[in-house]
Amino acid sequence: MPEATKPPVINKKPAPIPQTDTSLGDDKATRNFVFAMVALTLLMLIVGGATLYWLIGRYVYQTNQNKAQDETIELLEKKKQDIAALKPNFDAIKTPGPNGKSEADLILNAMPTDEGFREFVGMIENMAQKTNVRVSSLSKPGGGAGGTAAALNSAIALPSGVQSSQVSVPVEGSFDNVIAFLKATENSSRVMDFVSMSIGSTTGNISVSPTFKIYWQAPANIQPTQRELQ
Repeated sequence: MPEATKPPVINKKPAPIPQTDTSLGDDKATRNFVFAMVALTLLMLIVGGATLYWLIGRYVYQTNQNKAQDETIELLEKKKQDIAALKPNFDAIKTPGPNGKSEADLILNAMPTDEGFREFVGMIENMAQKTNVRVSSLSKPGGGAGGTAAALNSAIALPSGVQSSQVSVPVEGSFDNVIAFLKATENSSRVMDFVSMSIGSTTGNISVSPTFKIYWQAPANIQPTQRELQ
C-alpha cells in the first residue's frame, strides 16, 4: 500500500497588527480605559469602606445614645416613685398640730433658711419679758460659714452649706431672773451654742452679756430635678 500522505502543517500565528497611527491610538485608548476602570474600582472600594465604617460608627453611637436615654428615663421614673412615696410623710410634717404649728415649722424654727436676726431678737425679747429681765441692744461680734470653719469651743466642722453668726445679748436683772433667762435660752427652739459670757454687777442687780452662735442653712436647690421631671 502506498504510504498515507501527512496533511500539511498550517502555521496559525496571528496576523501581525499593522503598526499604523490608528492601531497605536486604539491600543493606547484601550490601556487608558483599563487603567481608568481599575482606578474607579479602587476608588469605589475606598469610598464604600469609608461609608461603611461611618455607618457602623453612627450605629454604635446611636445605640449608646438610646441606652443612655433609657437609663435616664428609668432614673427619672425611680425619682418620681421616690417622690410619690415620700409625699405622705411630707404632707404629715406640713400638717399643723394641736398647737397650730407643724413639724416643718418646728424644724425651720430650729434651723431657719436664713439668719433670721429679727426673729431671733423677738425670741430673746419674749424670753426677757417672761423672766423679768432687761435686754439692751443686741450686737454681732462675728460669724462664720459652714464647710470650713469649726464652731468655737468645738473641733467639729460645720456641715457644708450651714452658716453661723455670733450674737451678744446684754442682760440686766436680779440674780434669780438672770439665771431663769439663761435657762430659757437653753430650752430655745432655735439651735444656738453658748460661746462666752461677761459678768458685772449693779446696785441690787447683776448684768451679764452672753454670746451665742446661731445657725442657718439655705434651702436646697431642687430646680434641676424639677426640670428633669417635667
